Amino acid sequence: MTQLPKDGLGIYVHVPYCIRKCRYCDFVSFERPPADEYFDELAEDVKRAGNALGYGTEYYVDTLFFGGGTPSLANARQLGKVLDALRGSFRIRDTEMTIEVNPETVTPEKAAELKALGFNRISMGVQSLNDEVLKAMGRVHSAEKARQAYRILRDAGFGNINLDLIFGAPGQDLETWQETLSEVLEMRPEHVSFYSLQLEEGTPLYKDYTADRVDLPSWEENRSMYHYAADALKSTGYHHYEVSNAALPGFECRHNLKYWNMQPYLGFGVSAHSFVNGCRGESDYSVGGCRGTADNLKDAPVSGPQSAEGRGIFGLEPESKADLKGDFIFTKLRLTDGFALSDYSGMFGSDFRQEFGPELKTLLDEGLLELSGGTLRFTAKGLDNTNPVMERLIGAVAERPGSAETRRL
Repeated sequence: MTQLPKDGLGIYVHVPYCIRKCRYCDFVSFERPPADEYFDELAEDVKRAGNALGYGTEYYVDTLFFGGGTPSLANARQLGKVLDALRGSFRIRDTEMTIEVNPETVTPEKAAELKALGFNRISMGVQSLNDEVLKAMGRVHSAEKARQAYRILRDAGFGNINLDLIFGAPGQDLETWQETLSEVLEMRPEHVSFYSLQLEEGTPLYKDYTADRVDLPSWEENRSMYHYAADALKSTGYHHYEVSNAALPGFECRHNLKYWNMQPYLGFGVSAHSFVNGCRGESDYSVGGCRGTADNLKDAPVSGPQSAEGRGIFGLEPESKADLKGDFIFTKLRLTDGFALSDYSGMFGSDFRQEFGPELKTLLDEGLLELSGGTLRFTAKGLDNTNPVMERLIGAVAERPGSAETRRL
């Protein structure tokens, strides 16, 4: 039986339904109404997990996150069935309960339902408050609908709201980005996520870009947008605590911090991932009995896990020490405070400076990383090159004799 610490577990629940997939999205989601059968199976899966892993009500969960897709498309009965199973299988205590919503699904009735179900944190996908930019990204909602949805959520009593924003989008320049950010700062959400648009292979936007049917801001413009956001947020009282996330003090996302601090979490639903005691895995859900991309599975029915055993539900496999070191670097360096070298030695029993000496010195000399008081973090220059820097460090682990190949970033 897998053994986990008796406190502080995070749980993620994936709801793979959308009104319409955005042009840039490669997440596992399907353009169809939420199916009762999926939520029935999720609830049974939660119960099987509690039994198989042996926690019951003695184990407690301190973060819960419903993501998607668009979880707010589901009705109160569907969401309630899963929540009831979670409360019956795990101890929900002092829990940050987040649900992702899109503006077009937010009504006073929906907001009241989510509040009554116990959700205390909302993450809303706004992306932009410019209608032309929203249209270019394939978003369903308008800027005005996003404004209305925010007011509705506030009126319903939600005091912890995150707004997701995207920069580097088609039709966007620094001025339109500044206008969106200025309005968001006036709204004063507790948390702001600001992500650079990623071109994911196979998405409609990727196909249009590679066929020269759409233009994106230059790299220099993209970086100007990023640094403008980081500076504007910090100057108005937000804590820029992760590469793409800022929060008012005390409102940092506790669930996402589990990912970045390599704390344990379980994932339920199609494509959901888990990390437990140095083991990672993807839930053994299938879509129409097969696995593949969202594109080639979009017409298949969603079914549940293939096994009632703990490993079968979560697909957990132990990671090599090299992979765990790569995970540590990849997640910890995303925190703007970086990580203490003593934390690395405490986890792996080795000295980071000795282990990564040549590559670390090069990165420090290039001004991409800084080491101060035993803490390693990105510089402002490094924040423009996060993945290349982490690839170089992780590559140093993979190339060492006897090290297993690290996972692809």
